[in-house]
Amino acid sequence: MTATLASQANVDTAHAAVVIKQAYRQVFGNRHLMELDINNSIEALFFNGDLTVQGLVTALAQSGTYKKLFLETNSPYKFVELNFKHLLGRPPHDQKELMQHVRLLQDEGFEAEIASYTYSEEYLAAFGVDQVPYNRASTTMQGGRTIAYARANRIDAGYAGYDGADREPRLLESLCSAKSPVIKERKSVGNAKALSISWASRRQVGANRRVMQKSVVNQASMSATIKGILAQGGRILSISKV
Repeated sequence: MTATLASQANVDTAHAAVVIKQAYRQVFGNRHLMELDINNSIEALFFNGDLTVQGLVTALAQSGTYKKLFLETNSPYKFVELNFKHLLGRPPHDQKELMQHVRLLQDEGFEAEIASYTYSEEYLAAFGVDQVPYNRASTTMQGGRTIAYARANRIDAGYAGYDGADREPRLLESLCSAKSPVIKERKSVGNAKALSISWASRRQVGANRRVMQKSVVNQASMSATIKGILAQGGRILSISKV
């Protein structure tokens, strides 16, 4: 039988403490732990092996602290936007998906809205029951849409930022118009602003292979670079932080 993170917590409290810290950071949008009203009973259940990581994430997101920080102080649109980021590690795909969750929140309430993410097929496929969610959209996978990366970047508060600092939804206009949002450049250290775009040029090598290219750009010039690649018949393969 394969041990889960929950069962390991019984015999490895140091590992369990690391998982709990990661879960707090992800679920509460990088809020400093000392500023949170931590629910010790939820942590105790995890330490005792009574909760999987999936259960821990769900309990934290359904807590009064999460509700106070992200639902009571924001519009439903902003709340749903953050739920996607915190619990599925991606932005909403489109306006339809956003509105489905806004209606679910209105019709069935706070806890049902949270459970719709953490007990979804997508959540299980991406994270299983033993992994803390993470930002899956920080890099674009081959065949993925570059607009998803741009939207993920738009709602990324940065390493030292906090998701609750901005009360207005950042993606509503982009989702309603089906256009890429404007990426705002953030102050950073070193090469943290650099992005690597991997792409295939139109020129072929042999019968089926295209020449693989890589462009390193900053956030401000990413959109223009992508437009230039597409204009010459190139195909975007991935975008990642350097």
